[in-house]
Amino acid sequence: MHWITERQWKEFEEEGTDVHRLATGESGWLDRYGEHVLWSLGGRDRLPPTPPPEMITQLAERFGFVAQGWLVRKLARDASEQSPASILGGQDPGGFSVREGAVHYRVEPSGGYSSGIFMDQRLNRKWVKGLAAPRMLNLFAYTCSFSVCVALAGGRTLSVDASKRSLARGKENFSCNGLSIEEGHRFLADDVMKVVPRLTKRGERFDLIVLDPPTFGRAAGRVFQVRRDLPGLVRDTFALLSPGGWLLVSSNLGEWSFSSLRRICHDALEGGDFFLSTGECPPEISGGAISCRIRRTT
Repeated sequence: MHWITERQWKEFEEEGTDVHRLATGESGWLDRYGEHVLWSLGGRDRLPPTPPPEMITQLAERFGFVAQGWLVRKLARDASEQSPASILGGQDPGGFSVREGAVHYRVEPSGGYSSGIFMDQRLNRKWVKGLAAPRMLNLFAYTCSFSVCVALAGGRTLSVDASKRSLARGKENFSCNGLSIEEGHRFLADDVMKVVPRLTKRGERFDLIVLDPPTFGRAAGRVFQVRRDLPGLVRDTFALLSPGGWLLVSSNLGEWSFSSLRRICHDALEGGDFFLSTGECPPEISGGAISCRIRRTT
């Protein structure tokens, strides 16, 4: 296992962050969720019945951290193989709140792939919060973590996701940060591919749009495929930006690199006036989501 450094651990502790990657190995990684650890195990390794003693010892010796509970999940190649995590030690923690700095999020690590937060978007969330955009559109919003960041900075938000359950969890994230969903925040359970044309027709404009689609998904009988659908969606959402607005495009498709995503976005916006830069992935996470930040200049 390649562990985060003591300096990184200290930085997380000082800023009040208790949800982050702990270590990465050849066949998986360890993530911290508050006082619990989720072990994501890949390859053909069998799920162990108890936490490995050497991992418990390493955590204690390196960081003085003794987890209240351990969970393990099997890494899946596609969505059909995904399953909840298993309990290795202690009781199922259920749902509880974790922190990224001053921002709180509800998580459920026993949900495995649906734990409630994507750790590889931590730096992008920090960037979004710092923008303090007045109007924000969050597409494929999941549990609305980006929307929470904008709302805490005083902006209005529209969060769109096909899953009513995910949006319900998003509303919980608003609540645990002391945010009222009645004050300038909309939640829409619908197909993003249908929502974007409606917003365009109504003439709505946004200062920030977050576009973080799944590699593959279904909504209202339609199949979304990121390879096929992302370029058109980048073009259509860019048209919804106000001058000076930002579009954050992210993908977790393993075969794409930062340079290939930049090229896809650049080609999709050919003829437009924009500035394109690369988004950030936390240094402790290898193979995380790639992203581009696009600013509409006129």
